[in-house]
Amino acid sequence: MYIVGLTGGIATGKSNISRVLKEQGAHVWEADEASRKVVEPSQKGFIAMHENFGDLIFNTDGTLNRERAAKYFFSNKDQLDKLNSILHPIIIDDMIEQVKVWYKKDVELCFIDAPLLFEVSMEKYCDEVWVASCGVDEQIRRVLKRDEISLEDAKKRIDVQMSDKEKRKRATRVIDTSGAIEVTNEYITTLYEELIDEYC
Repeated sequence: MYIVGLTGGIATGKSNISRVLKEQGAHVWEADEASRKVVEPSQKGFIAMHENFGDLIFNTDGTLNRERAAKYFFSNKDQLDKLNSILHPIIIDDMIEQVKVWYKKDVELCFIDAPLLFEVSMEKYCDEVWVASCGVDEQIRRVLKRDEISLEDAKKRIDVQMSDKEKRKRATRVIDTSGAIEVTNEYITTLYEELIDEYC
């Protein structure tokens, strides 16, 4: 099985790349989806978060307050690091189990979509890594438009991640997403077809 890692900073267009790949029939595991799954009630992540953070991020009815949690963790790096140390091993286990399922089904090519791919050393599971990049100014513009938050909060969300420059340096391939989305989509489709021809 050939495994391609896909990563990029917030609002760099990584999720769009995953969507295009899935539309082409690719097998894509998404860390964002897994992270939502593991913090559902009764799941390991949910239980661990409740034990460690309690009322700081939970509503009185016991449900996770995602808006409060995002503001709390993006404003407190120590607590964000603590949260990551709790959730990342659980999320990585989810990825490993999914890849095992695909392997048993003789899937020859799959993608690991993870915003923190390098930060949690998930690149070691990959044969190559694609990095989505559009430049910091464009990132900020997109975050402000998408999330309707302050400029200060937008910069905080970008700054807590590995820099775009460092991600690009570690990439096998950099995907420039600063242009028209149609151009990016066509490029991704071509790259996927090339991988299919080479590894499948």
